[in-house]
Amino acid sequence: MRSEENNGRVQEALSARGLAGKRDYVRSLEQRRDPQALTLLVECLSDESGYLRELAEAALAKHGEQGGPALLPLLRGGLWYARTSAARTLGRMAYAPGAAALLGICDDRVDSVAGEALAALTAIGGRGGGARIAWEIHRAPAERRAAWLSRLRARDAALTQRVERLLGAERLMAHPDPDQLRDDAPLVRTWEERTWREEQGKAPERSEAPPRSTAAAAKAADASTH
Repeated sequence: MRSEENNGRVQEALSARGLAGKRDYVRSLEQRRDPQALTLLVECLSDESGYLRELAEAALAKHGEQGGPALLPLLRGGLWYARTSAARTLGRMAYAPGAAALLGICDDRVDSVAGEALAALTAIGGRGGGARIAWEIHRAPAERRAAWLSRLRARDAALTQRVERLLGAERLMAHPDPDQLRDDAPLVRTWEERTWREEQGKAPERSEAPPRSTAAAAKAADASTH
């Protein structure tokens, strides 16, 4: 009995020491901010330890978009949990240039990978990357395009509706440099404003007078009886 208790305490101590070691390791890499440290953080996403992966994801997200390119290879050839972590981190970065790679795994055979890829696309679309997503979808074969839109719609209907509108913007979709297609870019905003004005111009004019309020109607009825 005493031997089992001792073994339990030893395992608990080793576990605590191991978690602290992982935390200190990631913290040291996060503080360095050099290319090698970034590479080592990305490698942590392929570790079997979920705790280490979570720490590395948070550290990589703090690097912002400069860490995005290093994550893309994991989406194409990493283990399933590495693909999941990479997709989740790209979403936290809202890394728009990763839209094509994320679309490519939104139908991954592993549900958690596909789910994180769609979540990342939603995050990107919500933070200025809607036009970039549309630009990438526009270049896919019709069948693939329809499948992507269907999956995206199930995740975020409002974003999908906007993407579908953007797909009809021929000038934007033909633009040679998608990095210039942020949603707040002058080119995109000009298209949005013009489209809005056109839609307003096509709206049918109402010939009938606007309905009166209940109180006004009651007052008019009372006056007619006197």
